[in-house]
Amino acid sequence: MSGSSLDGLDLASCTFQLDRQGPPRITDWSIDAATTVPYPGEWKDRLRRATQLSSRDTWQLHADLGAYIGQRAAAFLAQHPELHPTLVGCHGHTTFHEPSSGYSIQLGDGARIAAALDLPVVTELRGADIAAGGQGAPLAPVADRYLFPGYNAFLNLGGIANFSLRQADGQFIAGDVSGCCQILDRLAGLQGLPYDAGGTLARSGAYLPELAATLTALGYHRQPYPKSLSNQWVVQTLWPLLRDHPAAVADRLHTFTRWLAHTIAQDIKQLGGAAGAVLVTGGGARNTFLVDSLSAVLPPLRVEVATGLTGDFKEAALIALCALFRQLELPNSLASATGARHDTVNGALHAA
Repeated sequence: MSGSSLDGLDLASCTFQLDRQGPPRITDWSIDAATTVPYPGEWKDRLRRATQLSSRDTWQLHADLGAYIGQRAAAFLAQHPELHPTLVGCHGHTTFHEPSSGYSIQLGDGARIAAALDLPVVTELRGADIAAGGQGAPLAPVADRYLFPGYNAFLNLGGIANFSLRQADGQFIAGDVSGCCQILDRLAGLQGLPYDAGGTLARSGAYLPELAATLTALGYHRQPYPKSLSNQWVVQTLWPLLRDHPAAVADRLHTFTRWLAHTIAQDIKQLGGAAGAVLVTGGGARNTFLVDSLSAVLPPLRVEVATGLTGDFKEAALIALCALFRQLELPNSLASATGARHDTVNGALHAA
């Protein structure tokens, strides 16, 4: 898994016990080993510029990224000879996500990964859902349904913040709220920091009501769910409002964090999430000011931050599960969460 925040490549080896007597059911699962490989500066630069490339250079990046992922995954497996994977899932790096135009592009050549690992590889996990009229996102409700039956509300604080809610009939409603860690990291970068550790800088700032009102007024934030975001919107529409505001960086960080927490809470409650615990995962779960801000506005819902490998590698486990379901030709995208006409089986399967 590689997210929009470009912090690195998440690698996880997962085991799933699947019961297919009746509706598919995961009876047990584990993350057996996992690591994050930070992107070197060269790769961060290449991926950050990916949307500006010519067609030829885009395909070159697609091939090179597949080779890089394959190399990193091979090195990971070499460090864990006890692991014996049989299948690989790779989300890839999203460049253009335009479901209204019928496509979503994730770079990272699955054939190159398969060649490096001598294992079958599943990539391109959104196309069938988009073809069926959906957003192609979010994928997270697949993990929420099968891996976390004890929860009804889920929040992922990654490069983009997204949530999903289990309905009384077992279906899910879900969507992307707004930019998250990639905005927080970009703001911290204005102060020469790679990220705002623990939200310390944000906590020291002051709230700017007029900036919060400007964020709320953006058209995307008023759209109904299900909905999904492209990185281009975050970078080209949301980020300039925060980048160019004249207030101190600490004040902008403080305001965005509190605004995001309020927006998440408002959207979840409007869609029926009113009791129990919200399971929080993703890099933003390490931002204590963001978590504290959520805890202040979410009640009666309770914030529960996932711990251990689950907290850091839930998305990687999701991609593994989606790959398994693709291989078995089981639906790996939920229409109730994406707006598609029906559940779909997504993914290109590259033989070893």
